[in-house]
Amino acid sequence: MTYAIFGGGVSGLAAAFYLKSAGVKSKIILFESSSHLGGWIRSCRNENGTLFELGPRTLRVAGNSGANSLHLAHSLNLENEIKHVTSSHPSAKNRMIKVGNKLHKLPNNFKSALTKLPPFTKPLAFQILGDLKAPVVPSNDESFFSFAQRRFGIEVAKYAVDPFCRGIFAGNAKDLSVMALSKSIYKAEQKYGSVLKGLVFGRKSLFDSKDLTLNCSLVGRAKKEKWSVWSLEGGLSTLVNTLKSRIENSVEIHTNTKVQEINSENDKIVIKTDDSIYTVDKVISCLPAFKLKDIVRSWNSPLFSLLKEIPYVSVGLVNLEYSGNIINEPGFGYLIPSCESKTVLGVIYDSCIFPQGNKTVLTVMMGGYWFKEVFGDSPSADTLLEIALQEIRKTFNVNIDPINHKVTILRNCIPQYTVGHHERVENIEHLLQGSNIYLGGNSFYGVGVNDAIYSTKKVVMSSL
Repeated sequence: MTYAIFGGGVSGLAAAFYLKSAGVKSKIILFESSSHLGGWIRSCRNENGTLFELGPRTLRVAGNSGANSLHLAHSLNLENEIKHVTSSHPSAKNRMIKVGNKLHKLPNNFKSALTKLPPFTKPLAFQILGDLKAPVVPSNDESFFSFAQRRFGIEVAKYAVDPFCRGIFAGNAKDLSVMALSKSIYKAEQKYGSVLKGLVFGRKSLFDSKDLTLNCSLVGRAKKEKWSVWSLEGGLSTLVNTLKSRIENSVEIHTNTKVQEINSENDKIVIKTDDSIYTVDKVISCLPAFKLKDIVRSWNSPLFSLLKEIPYVSVGLVNLEYSGNIINEPGFGYLIPSCESKTVLGVIYDSCIFPQGNKTVLTVMMGGYWFKEVFGDSPSADTLLEIALQEIRKTFNVNIDPINHKVTILRNCIPQYTVGHHERVENIEHLLQGSNIYLGGNSFYGVGVNDAIYSTKKVVMSSL
């Protein structure tokens, strides 16, 4: 028995680790087209020793996927490397949006939800209560923006859902699927006629049951201490580097090796790379859909067509380091609704989440769904840097320059779960039945690191 894993990002590395942890004696071959293992997770330190994350930077604790990542860290003996933030920390409580060139804190407790806070023209709680009167519209799916506007009003859609979609998915809420992004609230309306009623009376039927296999001392500690998010000393690259070290002696890893195509032959899967041909029994693909589609094109044209329907967006990241503190109010950062700016998605207050001495460390996120519209195909690093600096100067009313910066363009980094995504994935699964090809990664079952690892773990277990 031989397994092939496509993709050496965190999902592919986790797939190999889970196969070995399950006691699989089979040969495992991992293919990665670049020289880098870890995918979009990249942590680096500048000459001052300041940590910049050039991709994902924290992992949430909530849900089965959050517990699974903690369980993975426990399995990798990384407990002593963990740094965390509790739910009472300012970076966990204070989430802001920028409207009219001013920062506005979003309600974070019952009292603030009952208070009229700009940019909302009435208390958020009153707007959400509109859900109880909104009519049900039977639907297979709709955009998150449309759903929110219909049930809670235009302000919730513009100032809560829209920036949320920009911050998490770098996407347009008017295109993204409510069923794919928040299946529980979609099901609540369809089953109970109201999101609020569903969340009150149907929690057991709307949310996934707790995965008891994920219980461990670290998960218990995080729950007891009420962690919100966590990372690792040295950044999230510590996670992928540890995964690599755990598998490299028992997994055949081919970097700088692009899979060109696959075909079926005598119940085997034949893989053609740049310079070799491999015959394997099972494939776990952790590739983005836009890469996998080209590999399966000659083998399964209907699958190619479905994979082609999953779009991706690019994000510009500018990491900035300032001497001293320039932030007026600590928090996780702020997001900007698309009606205010297409260019800048938001700013993360990295040094509020995990302090790094007497300095301010920020990450400015740009583009996403609007990347090509505002930047064209190949913006220069200087262009992105200047936009980021202008954003910080205007927001914090400072004229000082950063002492360090790093500009990164993450091309085609986030899949967009557009309306119809759930049905699309079901059709993809149907086409792959009995093929011994399994899908992990973040193209299908969740875009975050937690979701990518957890969904990959589940497909690994189903492949055994």
